[in-house]
Amino acid sequence: MECEQLVWVPKRTGQSVPFNTYIWRRGTIPIWWGAELKMTAAEAEIYVSDREPYKGSSQYYQRLSKRYDARSSDIAVGEGQKKKPSVLIACINLLRNGTGKSEALLVHHFEKSLSYIKSTGKLPYTRIHLINYDWHASVKLNGEQQTIEGLWKLLKAPTVAVGISEGDYLPSRQRLNDCRGEIIYTDDFAGAFCLRSHQNGVLRFNCADSLDRTNAASYFGALQCFVEQCRRLAISLDSDLTYGYQSVNNYGGYTAPLPPGWEKRSDAVTGKTYYIDHNTRTTTWKHPCPDKPWKRFDMSFEEFKSSTILSPLSQLANLFLLAGDIHATLYTGSKAMHSQILSIFNEEAGKFKQFSVAQNFQITLQRRYKNVLVDSSRQKQLEMFLGLRLFKHLPSVPVQPLNVCSVFSISATYSGIPYHKLCFLYKYFALSMQQDQFHSTIKSLGWLAPFCMPYFPLTPIIESIFFNFNAFHIFFFLLELTKTN
Repeated sequence: MECEQLVWVPKRTGQSVPFNTYIWRRGTIPIWWGAELKMTAAEAEIYVSDREPYKGSSQYYQRLSKRYDARSSDIAVGEGQKKKPSVLIACINLLRNGTGKSEALLVHHFEKSLSYIKSTGKLPYTRIHLINYDWHASVKLNGEQQTIEGLWKLLKAPTVAVGISEGDYLPSRQRLNDCRGEIIYTDDFAGAFCLRSHQNGVLRFNCADSLDRTNAASYFGALQCFVEQCRRLAISLDSDLTYGYQSVNNYGGYTAPLPPGWEKRSDAVTGKTYYIDHNTRTTTWKHPCPDKPWKRFDMSFEEFKSSTILSPLSQLANLFLLAGDIHATLYTGSKAMHSQILSIFNEEAGKFKQFSVAQNFQITLQRRYKNVLVDSSRQKQLEMFLGLRLFKHLPSVPVQPLNVCSVFSISATYSGIPYHKLCFLYKYFALSMQQDQFHSTIKSLGWLAPFCMPYFPLTPIIESIFFNFNAFHIFFFLLELTKTN
């Protein structure tokens, strides 16, 4: 899945709008593999296909190389960069790689698949770089802050090499002659886009299912890019403590070049450095361009936090929290797990962490239930929606209308009330009850469940209870179902 982070500076009507974008991808390992989850097993049993497990992998990376190749462009590939001889595809692999971990098999085949692809010679101008970083093991061993720092150290080189895309939106096509780059426009809007530089290559994040770990790691990668994107648009995210950090660390001895028309001098009395702007005939004690590109990659977590305005980072985290929940809901039917690390810059991160432990346990139960009992049903629904394997799912459709069989006649009644109306009441009570009504409702309506199955399968009701109630109520409900049936 391709993701894009777009930053721009709003301007008045008629003015050009500068912008830049950072694109990355998230997914699973591009080989033929699967997992079998058993109710009694703690981890899924992972297997790799015995027959051509790497079939199609080369074509996948060829598509990525073609899509993110900026070498053929006539424009630059980023600030202070030269054109690269190859396209970089950096694979950030977050799988567990410890002894005895089931995901270690995938790590082994991931490395083997890349060696196989390189041996084919089908990607002569593509450089695939694999970075293995066991996310869960690092969090457990080193804590969240050091895990983030370790990720930043690994991401610095490929992120700087890939770069970002920069350009301007021109509100009028009469100004196309002002563009010093690639021009993009369609008939759908009046203006045009002028791309001054292109991202060359892509970073690709993965875990097993491209959900929780992938979302967290891609956030902290996008965070560094977001700060750099703002810097290039002259949006400062430096807090008041940044200059103190500059004087102590001096960014490793880095001295930014002066813009045209500027001169550096020293005060004769104090010896302090000042700068002269000959364009405006003014002086200043501050360097006009003090920032080092990608400077926060070299900071520790605490230095990053103390030298950065945190409110924009919290808003960015909220976007990733939402995106993580959307991805997880589509794939597993539950919210994302281990999301507390995304709120690490929030002042109330400690409270959120305590709450997340219980939430993660609840989500674990949800996913285990869905994977073991409902996954085949979800797969069938997806195939029917996409029109796949209809000969199996709807064998009678071409011949006659689909008939829905029921256990009993729709005219059957209980105490004068038709069963199908009782089933509407059953679903309403089951989905709308409060916790203090839970025990009595289950006991009073539980006998009705077998008769309501033709109208309302029990699955969505169990799903609702898993989502709304704590672990004790979930186990109690499963126990009542056992007694009832």
